Amino acid sequence: MRACGIGLLVVALLLSVVLSRTPSFHISAANPPDTLKATNTLLRNSVPNTQRAGTRKIVSLTPGDLDTIANYAFSRKRLEAYAQSSVKDRRLRMEAVIKMPWQALDLYLNVRLIVDDAEPDAVVQHLKIGHLAVPRPLVGWLLQATAHFGPFARFGQIADEVVRQVRIMDDNVRVEFDWNREALARADDLVTDVALRERMQAYYRSLLEVVTRPEVKRYVRLSSLMQALFAVARDRSVPEGEPVEENRALILVLNAYLNGRDVTAMIGWRRPEAPVPVRQALLNRRVDLAQHFVTSAALAVSGTKTLADVVGLAKEINDTHSGSGFSFTDLAADRAGAHFGKFAVRSVETARKLQNSLSSVTDESLFMPSISDLPEHLKTAEFQQRFKTIDSPEFGELKRMIDERIAACPIYLF
Repeated sequence: MRACGIGLLVVALLLSVVLSRTPSFHISAANPPDTLKATNTLLRNSVPNTQRAGTRKIVSLTPGDLDTIANYAFSRKRLEAYAQSSVKDRRLRMEAVIKMPWQALDLYLNVRLIVDDAEPDAVVQHLKIGHLAVPRPLVGWLLQATAHFGPFARFGQIADEVVRQVRIMDDNVRVEFDWNREALARADDLVTDVALRERMQAYYRSLLEVVTRPEVKRYVRLSSLMQALFAVARDRSVPEGEPVEENRALILVLNAYLNGRDVTAMIGWRRPEAPVPVRQALLNRRVDLAQHFVTSAALAVSGTKTLADVVGLAKEINDTHSGSGFSFTDLAADRAGAHFGKFAVRSVETARKLQNSLSSVTDESLFMPSISDLPEHLKTAEFQQRFKTIDSPEFGELKRMIDERIAACPIYLF
């Protein structure tokens, strides 16, 4: 008990040294969409568009670029924080303010870093955390720990392998990279991840605009949501965008929202103070069909179309024994969603066709066939009497008819 008390006292003393009641400068909260988009651009400019080993690349980072990367990392951790940098006379000065996530107390972590240019690499001259000046022998170890175990971890691990030189000159930080195949592959994954988050943020903003409109109450048509979101996708894909990736991000956001997931956590936003309105989408005037459709579409754009088919069929088989019984309308929504998702990301041409078609109208018959004549609520005995098993010719014939109707939807016809 005595040792525990001493430990707590040491922690309290340390916190009193490093934390302050006031920030060292005013926190001008960065806009997450802006920092994410800018970070995406910086990464794409830093990673060579090649898989050749031994690829050298030199990148000059402005103080604004450094701030962007730091503020993106803060937003990923949903911290209320801000960084500001300056470069003058071959000296980099970087400051950061992080508000502690404790509602009862207004406490701040103020950090100041000073780096001077030198041969062969720039050298850290000063690191101060709160009122504590870190001894120079510990600075390198602390920065390494921050780079590998904090919000910069993925950057730090790649940087260890490929950064050959860092210099401060011409009011910029000049970084020389020596890329290898393995590091390029991991960097490509990082670029893809950052780009996906940036896209998802754009579609989530658009989704919130729709569901917070005064005329939208408890329910909203799935086709109306699609029209608004695919209009954004169309505009973001012109003239030299990536329509396939835009569609993928759009469908993932739509699925997450309609299935009650915390989209803010997925895209790196701080949870808003006001609750996000909960709206249920309707497909063929039914909530369950919309959920079947978007869930299968999300599985398909994630590269698991076969899984989408299997999951949909397995659920309906289970429902023959319990619940509402086997529903061919639900199965049709599952298969239509899987087909939709696959078409959305099949090629640049199909992705653009989807965007152009859905952004102009709210007609759900474009992507969902007629299902009014399909049997529903079949309990085990009735299902076995009419279709025997899922491998029977009778079952296969009805499933083929559903697939033919889906394929004949106008949006899939060139």
